[in-house]
Amino acid sequence: MKADRLAGPLVILSGASLFLATTQIDVLSGTGSLSARAFPFVLSGLLVLCGLILTIQPQDTPLSGVVHALKNPRTALFASLFLLYALTFRYVDFRFGTWVFMLASMWVLGSRNWVELLVLPLSVSAIVFVLFRYGFTVLLPVWF
Repeated sequence: MKADRLAGPLVILSGASLFLATTQIDVLSGTGSLSARAFPFVLSGLLVLCGLILTIQPQDTPLSGVVHALKNPRTALFASLFLLYALTFRYVDFRFGTWVFMLASMWVLGSRNWVELLVLPLSVSAIVFVLFRYGFTVLLPVWF
């Protein structure tokens, strides 16, 4: 069995679940910027589209190879880091939480270049914060 034949419907289901969860996000009336629902709706649509592509035109990746990669301890550790980041997102300053998540993820995924570990997490968390906070006027959790 091709791995994409199984992954496609799972990605479609994930996109549909995200869409349904997004409908529960409260929207403030009268705001001139994008609502809090905008990006999750776009992401859910992209997930459904990617799932359809995977299902209709699967690649030649065998399912056994994907299962072997999923059994890698790094995969479980990265998934745990992401889950921790998602569960603490509302309570931790966005800049700090994103920096810690990126630093830990890069280390888990094998990055050992100290310049890379110093520059990338700091710059990505700062750029994403400025883009969303001031470019899109999306409120993010901050401590100060």
